[in-house]
Amino acid sequence: MILSINSNENMAVEQNLENLQGEKTPFDLLYSTESGFYKAYELQEIIGQGIASVVRKCLENETKHPYAVKIVDVTTERQSEKEAKLALEEALSEVKLLKKLSGHPSIVKLHDFYPTPTFLFIIFEFASEELFDKLNRAVKFGEKKTRHIMQQLFEGICFIHEKMIVHRDLKLENILVINGDRVVISDFGFAKQLKEGQLLKDLVGTPGYLAPETLRCQMNEDAKGYSLEVDNWALGVIMYTMLSGHAPFYHRQQLRMMRMIQEGKYEFKKELWEHISDGAKDLIQRLLTVPVSKRILSSESLKHPWMLSTADGENPSTISKWDPRRIFRIAQHSIRFLVRMTNSKSTTKLDEGEETRPRPYRSRNY
Repeated sequence: MILSINSNENMAVEQNLENLQGEKTPFDLLYSTESGFYKAYELQEIIGQGIASVVRKCLENETKHPYAVKIVDVTTERQSEKEAKLALEEALSEVKLLKKLSGHPSIVKLHDFYPTPTFLFIIFEFASEELFDKLNRAVKFGEKKTRHIMQQLFEGICFIHEKMIVHRDLKLENILVINGDRVVISDFGFAKQLKEGQLLKDLVGTPGYLAPETLRCQMNEDAKGYSLEVDNWALGVIMYTMLSGHAPFYHRQQLRMMRMIQEGKYEFKKELWEHISDGAKDLIQRLLTVPVSKRILSSESLKHPWMLSTADGENPSTISKWDPRRIFRIAQHSIRFLVRMTNSKSTTKLDEGEETRPRPYRSRNY
């Protein structure tokens, strides 16, 4: 079954595309495969896969330049009508936000967009790998390399937040590596355009990166909600993980891990952190601060003494081989573990006796 995109929904989709592209989009392009994506691009190998979408490498026929295309299924053959509509809404929202964020070097470049009644084709610049994969090979990064990456991430988040957009799913898998040393923020499917003073309460994201105020919305009906600051918390998790090779918050039982996050309970274990500078630890502590009003902003982080330093700490080449205690275990397959609650608190249960799925920090949201 094809998700209905006729009558009122047809008009809504066409209006979305007009808004996205800044000019009227011929509606027959929605139905013309020949004059659309497959005429302009040649599909190649799969490079990522999710529940309602797949990411493949593709070549532009005219230039032979490589790109990545996210193909989003908006039919109800493999998903419910509600899920299909949600996939459509998130994909259209992602494209619209990326158009608004176009041009920043730390934001993945949106190259093209082809909608059809059954699939949406979103074409991005091609990335050689995810930051997650790069870190897995290195085990952990030295301070100089981490600083270079964080510089780009802070600048990207500053730009996003200036536009009053919150990403809500920053993680190693959503940071792409372009040509070796440039990194870009990707996957804006959960991103949200905020109004002045607006707070969110829906629980979306990846467990190990969730901010305390996000979790409070699940645990407490009286929670005020959350805003842009959740992205800065996630950057703290990313920085901690890059420098140590371990995640700051991890427990086999979901509820205990969530409590650790809410209480900001993590530590700098001597065997992992003795060669890391106090400046790096201080910035992490400021990012992983539970009270939102005291948490450092990305704009402030760029001025932190550690970010302005040129010193490096431990040489990554001296790091011991793979530590079996790391949560990034190659032997375990990646399982999507996305805590998501859209309508009812009964949708998501955090059972104290339930064990966290393998690699809770490893989750793809294509």
